Amino acid sequence: MEAKYLQVIAKYQEDLKGGLSLLYELYGHSLYQYSLKNWALDEEECYEVLYKTLETVGKVILRNEFDSERHFQNWLFKIHRNNTLMAVRAKMAKEQIEFKLVDWQDEYAATEEDSEGIGFERHPVLNISSTEVYEEEASQNPLFTALEKALQEISETDRDILLLRMNNYSYDDIATMLGIENNQLKVRFLRAKAKVEKKTLGIIKENMS
Repeated sequence: MEAKYLQVIAKYQEDLKGGLSLLYELYGHSLYQYSLKNWALDEEECYEVLYKTLETVGKVILRNEFDSERHFQNWLFKIHRNNTLMAVRAKMAKEQIEFKLVDWQDEYAATEEDSEGIGFERHPVLNISSTEVYEEEASQNPLFTALEKALQEISETDRDILLLRMNNYSYDDIATMLGIENNQLKVRFLRAKAKVEKKTLGIIKENMS
């Protein structure tokens, strides 16, 4: 029997709509379940992500070459994971941006091996809740604006790690979701958080000067 990915490619070569339908039939359920089970998205949001993935794949599938079913699935999953991450980030930004450093005091109890050489500075608590944000327009809230800008100045992976930890995902879960090694992930989180704190306060001071 012909490999599933070859069936999909052949169908896309015949008809875009038919290829899209077959792609959904063969891979849609597993992609949808990945978003639903692993991320803080509801059913409707997961379907929106799935449709985005199908749309993206439809535009580029015939430009790519695959040497195996595994190769195709890895490529497809990477597209879907990126779309899922974008949806999660958009949802978090819409609902709340919340830094509660007091709640993370246990993170500073890292072992000497974990924290050696990180060079943290202890800053005042940064805390932005959704209530505060919506009571005051984001453009008029200097702390919100500074924090948002600071988050954009760090790497995408570090930003994902911060947002996921803020939503109480474990380091093991984060490593699996982002496809990175768990080793030193805690240290990377602490460094990213310290960097965002420093950048946020620097932006606020600059705006006040």
